[in-house]
Amino acid sequence: MKTSKILLTPNELTLDQLSFCKSSVKSIQEWANSLNTLPLGSLSKALFNAIIEISKLKCQETLRFDLIQAIHPAIESTLNSLEKNYFNQSLITSDRHEQIIELALLLRTQFTNIYISIALHSHEILFKQSFSIFSYKIKKNFQTARIVASYYALQQLSLLLYQQQVLYSTPFPNQWLIAHQLMNFAMMNNYHTANINFLQGTQYQIQTITQAYAQLLLLDIFNNNQIRPSEIQGLYLCTFDWASLVQITQKENLFTRYIVDSKKDLAPIYNTHQDLKFIPNIFIATQNLLEYLSANEGRNKNNLSENEKKFLTPALHFHIHNLLTTNAERRHERYEYSAKIKICFGLNVAHFYLSKNKDFNETLDLNHYDDSDYEPSFVTLESPIANKKLRSLDRETKKIYQVDVLDISVNGYRIKWTGETPKTLKTGEFILVQENSQSPWRGGVIRWIKQSSEKSIEMGLEILAQDIAPCAIHLQANEQSIYHPALLMQTTQLGEVSTHLVVSGMNIINEKQTILLHLKNQELKVYLAKPKLITQSFTCFDFELLNEQQKPILNSFIQKQLNEVKNQDLWDSLK
Repeated sequence: MKTSKILLTPNELTLDQLSFCKSSVKSIQEWANSLNTLPLGSLSKALFNAIIEISKLKCQETLRFDLIQAIHPAIESTLNSLEKNYFNQSLITSDRHEQIIELALLLRTQFTNIYISIALHSHEILFKQSFSIFSYKIKKNFQTARIVASYYALQQLSLLLYQQQVLYSTPFPNQWLIAHQLMNFAMMNNYHTANINFLQGTQYQIQTITQAYAQLLLLDIFNNNQIRPSEIQGLYLCTFDWASLVQITQKENLFTRYIVDSKKDLAPIYNTHQDLKFIPNIFIATQNLLEYLSANEGRNKNNLSENEKKFLTPALHFHIHNLLTTNAERRHERYEYSAKIKICFGLNVAHFYLSKNKDFNETLDLNHYDDSDYEPSFVTLESPIANKKLRSLDRETKKIYQVDVLDISVNGYRIKWTGETPKTLKTGEFILVQENSQSPWRGGVIRWIKQSSEKSIEMGLEILAQDIAPCAIHLQANEQSIYHPALLMQTTQLGEVSTHLVVSGMNIINEKQTILLHLKNQELKVYLAKPKLITQSFTCFDFELLNEQQKPILNSFIQKQLNEVKNQDLWDSLK
């Protein structure tokens, strides 16, 4: 059976006895302990077959739950080992990695499905079967099995979605439908707030079905196809702290931001006027989470957990805050468009091509530098370039790729990539895009990535600006002058021109900081205002000149650079 068809597929009870051990908790624990010496492939196969047999065993759902719980730690440990083999790998992988990915997804899905099956069968028995006063204990056992199996099913659905997001793939059919059904049944029968730790003697941070469901919702709400696998992992770990801050109700309130129709196989959608066929019955509010993150932004991190302190970078904070405060729906319509465009990756590479194919060190022009207007501490150089990290770019890094456009919108493209992907192809990466040899380079960002057909991916590119000028920022550290490549971008809205500074995402500068903007043989002091955009690769700042009288110098530099770039493009087209 294909992995995508496993969820909600009925399990036929055809086995009277397990083939690998007796149908008891003690026996299956002894069997699991005997697997420790097996290689990963053989171990995975043995556990997968065990899940299949337990799901087909003719027994009470309470025993089925106890049997799968006995090998739960071994299955989770094996899955972690499998997932380490492809985490942070190239987006389009080798055949071996494809096999490991398929095995991990197959094992995770089958593992999830057995908990779903136990929860639904227990629910069906409680709904249809009449229990006498003497069967109170049996009924209580089924109620407990329904609660804990629903909890573990949602836990595994979160892990399955997390695994899919790391691979930039999409959920399977019925994946959202079953999650909503489990939550809906729990709310209707009032066991959604039952404490799992009290029932099982465990110490889980996610303590209730409501919190398990909230964690699953957050993984989708955070649009994790817009961030990188390491950030997806960080956000997943942070959701353990945030699940209790999400409000889930059966009635809409003033703070309802997302809604769910539990009869539909859809992720939560933004709360606006919907089609009449969409009848929401689960309402989600994230206001408490937004207030918590806003209160603990920047230097106010005393209340943050260890995971939050470790993973909640400025880029991730910006990403989450933007999602929880802006309209979550798409603003621009897409139009079919067939073409090929050129693309290259990274701010340093963009600086290289916009500087007439010069390495960064060549562009600084330090020999003609006039330091008469600046403090000595900023201009005393022990060596021409103190920043030793900025080596010449290698050929692979500078490579320009040609890709197919699938459609366009007002400010971007949806493209298809086939074949091997470079290491620099990541969400949040600064890019240069060129439609043809006569058109100028335009600056943009990779907004999202999704797995498409076999051996191909789709990407969303947002164009940030057409007018881009290469420059540098000049910083002082340990009495040495350090230079970093940067870009000046100009955009025009309603006739008003705005200028922004783009710097590498190396946490080298922060908002509300004064720096020197290096323009070949001149330097201007600028004050960095609030960031306009933060990604894992770069930050785009609004900025102000400390001396407004220097504005003509800045504008003249930008205009000269833009003219040189346009002339360069024209000359290249005539070669």
